[in-house]
Amino acid sequence: MLGVARGAPADEIKKAYRKLARKHHPDVNPGDKEAEDRFKEISEAYAILSDEQKKSEYDQFGHAGPQGAGIDFSDFDFGGFRTGGFDIGGFTYEDLFGDLFGGRSRRRSPSRGEDLSYRLKISFEDAYKGADIPIMFGHTAVCDRCAGSGAEPGSGTTACPRCHGTGQEKVAQGAFHFAHTCRQCNGTGNIISKPCSQCRSQGGVQKQERLTVKIPAGVDTGSKVRVAGKGNAGSMGGPPGDLYIMVEVSSNSNFKRDGADISFDLPLTYGEAALGAKVQIPLPGGAATTLTIPSGTQGGQKLRLKDKGFPRLKGKGRGHLYAVIKIKVPKAPKGKAGDLIRELDDVLDMDPRKGLW
Repeated sequence: MLGVARGAPADEIKKAYRKLARKHHPDVNPGDKEAEDRFKEISEAYAILSDEQKKSEYDQFGHAGPQGAGIDFSDFDFGGFRTGGFDIGGFTYEDLFGDLFGGRSRRRSPSRGEDLSYRLKISFEDAYKGADIPIMFGHTAVCDRCAGSGAEPGSGTTACPRCHGTGQEKVAQGAFHFAHTCRQCNGTGNIISKPCSQCRSQGGVQKQERLTVKIPAGVDTGSKVRVAGKGNAGSMGGPPGDLYIMVEVSSNSNFKRDGADISFDLPLTYGEAALGAKVQIPLPGGAATTLTIPSGTQGGQKLRLKDKGFPRLKGKGRGHLYAVIKIKVPKAPKGKAGDLIRELDDVLDMDPRKGLW
């Protein structure tokens, strides 16, 4: 398993194991079952060869041992190596990987707080123009009484008697010695002599906070707006997480959106479409502009207003606004109106179906 000769000395066995353990350890090969199985095999081999008694039994009886039992690694949780330390024949996690990862402190170190999300529904118009919107949200904030230490002001801490200030306690399982987070001090290595009366030694308190969120113009449903430092407070002096505003944009009965482009239906009369006209049209933000209708405009035709769409969040410029022409036909015109339409048809002498079939 280790690739050494039967009579190899202890230092050669140790060197071979260290090299293979570094290569196949689950931390180096996350999610690789084959590497994990290989790591178990070489660890079992080293557990036997590093112990003179077990080595002697192996030389005499083979892998099964004198009782036919051998060493069973099937119940070991190798995922635990990622959260703690271990010791096989004098090797610790730091011995194997200290030079790769810069060493590991056995105490808990400051950690960043959790990110939070907040769902915010905004109007179509606010998404078009951008807006400053007030929200109320809850998060864990650093306790202002103890400044996050968890200790009552003026009191101190003492070294944890269970782990002697290391933050971890060892648990033996056969040839292995696992190091787990200390259950008494939760890995801090210290015991608070007098807990803070406000946060009860947690270092953080639940807080409701009012905040004005700046929503940029051009957002769409699914857009995220990050508010730095407004997530949950970090632990042991670590930085807070961030707050992410998850945007949902309401639909609009007049306008349809396609990315940065917008379209809407524009009704025209016979005369406006045939002769051309200038008409006032609304913009999504509430303003209005003038659109020139060319003579001979047909129903279904799209007229473009350049750069009147939504701003492009991840690019330059804006989208476009498209007016989809709808010819408004009068319902059953009678009298003079009907006579004029019939007269117009006679003058134009058009057959709209000519050449279609």
